[in-house]
Amino acid sequence: MKPRRWGTDESRAAAVDQVLYDVDRKTGIATITLNRPEKHNALSVPMRDRIVDLLAEVDEDDDVRVVVFRGNGKSFCSGNEINEEWGQRLPQERRRTLNVGYRYGADMAWGRLGFSQAVSRCTKVTVAQIHGYCAAAAYFMITCKVDLVLAAEDARIGALEARFLGPAGAVASVHINRIIGMKAARRTGYTAKPMSGLEAKRLGLVYECAPAAELAALTERVVRPIGARSSAEVDHLTARLRAAEGLMDTSVPSITGLLVSHFLQPGQDELDFWRTAKEVGVGGALDADKARKGAADPRSRVAAGTEGAP
Repeated sequence: MKPRRWGTDESRAAAVDQVLYDVDRKTGIATITLNRPEKHNALSVPMRDRIVDLLAEVDEDDDVRVVVFRGNGKSFCSGNEINEEWGQRLPQERRRTLNVGYRYGADMAWGRLGFSQAVSRCTKVTVAQIHGYCAAAAYFMITCKVDLVLAAEDARIGALEARFLGPAGAVASVHINRIIGMKAARRTGYTAKPMSGLEAKRLGLVYECAPAAELAALTERVVRPIGARSSAEVDHLTARLRAAEGLMDTSVPSITGLLVSHFLQPGQDELDFWRTAKEVGVGGALDADKARKGAADPRSRVAAGTEGAP
């Protein structure tokens, strides 16, 4: 029996068109395309569930060696759709409590895959093609979890929500610190300034950059040779890399402990933001936070340090 899924009948049906899937069996390349451009491809709960299902399908498909994540429209992804997620949770699940941390730990212990785990445990080579905004959950649940990141030079990548929620949660910080280093993670966490694709490349998050107009061609050049390898080769390489990553301190007890610690220590700004978001929506909460004295809006080019960028 399939687990009960969050969402309404309408949002679950819409997810099929909001997350597109295509496989080129000649090249061995599968493409997962986020197709909600009017929302900068913000991920609803049903969209994340669909990605989990697609990655399970990918794992069983011997013709696929590479999975490319990309987004239609102006941005790769602006993160989770918080307004929609809040409304679609079951009543007893709407409070952010320790149950969230314990459930996540139990999922890992028993092998049940959540969204970010499905990305990081995929048995194929995973690639993110980043342009425009890659923010919040898209940053630490996709970009930090895939094998390779290819980015437009002027992409804006990072946990922009750090402006009002503080640095990324404890578990996300484990992966961010490991990938771009402690000092760089603190810079992005405390200032909330997004990294350009070029800066993210210097920090080691991004493998290669190109002008936005040339990004698709760059992806093609990088993934084609990988897709040309045999399934046995790809399986061997990904298994070795996943095993090596397992030696790092991301065990179930460690991750569960970090989650519990995070939910026990919400900051006042974080509580104020969620309270305001419940009343007037995330957009209203962003505007209210922007009005604080000295607050910088990371959505602006000045705050992002990208004055003059197209």
